[in-house]
Amino acid sequence: MGKRGPKPVDLGLLNMWEFEWYKAFHVLRDGTALPGTQAVYAPPLHISRKQIRSWIEKLREMNEDDYLRINELTIEKISGEKGQALDVTNESDYSVQHSWAQGQKQNEIAELEKYLNPSTIPLKAERRQLWNALWHAQTLPVLKNICDQWASLRDVRIQGLIVFPNHILANAREFLRMKKDNRFPKSDSAAVDESRLEYLARGMAGVLANVSPMTGIERLRNMKHTEGGPLWRGVKLLDGSFAKGTESCQCWRCGLDRSRPAYKASSEAWWNGMALFMETAESKQNSGARSEQR
Repeated sequence: MGKRGPKPVDLGLLNMWEFEWYKAFHVLRDGTALPGTQAVYAPPLHISRKQIRSWIEKLREMNEDDYLRINELTIEKISGEKGQALDVTNESDYSVQHSWAQGQKQNEIAELEKYLNPSTIPLKAERRQLWNALWHAQTLPVLKNICDQWASLRDVRIQGLIVFPNHILANAREFLRMKKDNRFPKSDSAAVDESRLEYLARGMAGVLANVSPMTGIERLRNMKHTEGGPLWRGVKLLDGSFAKGTESCQCWRCGLDRSRPAYKASSEAWWNGMALFMETAESKQNSGARSEQR
């Protein structure tokens, strides 16, 4: 005879589905899966937009030989060691390095221009209206019309996210019911909107993990993220065991929190590297100008 009582909730499965719905709702509302990434791409405060515009101009004026030489001098500054001069007699090596320099230069110009002129999400106001209509929906015909519009968004189709409006329609009764609960954030305030998005993501995670929306919401909201929590474990070894001393919460939220400092550090390193490269280019240019004056 099997055990009586409610079946245990798979928090790993709940966690996975919450993350997927969190991203899907953000794509619907904002056009991007994870909020707040723009600040990560921003340069350190000592680098101004005026400097960035001047860098773009200088990179465009730079030929591949100049780029390679400046890159070599920059590496020498960082390492403190003399670099190896480019062998212009070796045509194959010279061609490869020229192609690399051309590609690097184009990529750097594109990255700098992306920061100065970030791409806007098409019809962003209309997307937010669609999101607002979704959480306000009270009847199946209205919900179906909204989900059809959601599924027709170009980026939603390209990213294969039409399954999410389809899941809502397949579970329309549960979706409409969870919004009638007293705990559903109903305020139109923008500050409350993120809490509402998380509520719906957790509720739909519950549905797809074969528990009620409210069970999903409450279990995820109250989940312990410290030692003893359901997803607290170390790095998995080849034999299936977990390495001691590497334990941490493996939920998606804690994973994002751990990755942000490293991602920000790598972004800052890129900007600081660009600053050093352009500083080296300016020094080389000034040095060349002084030589010509003599």
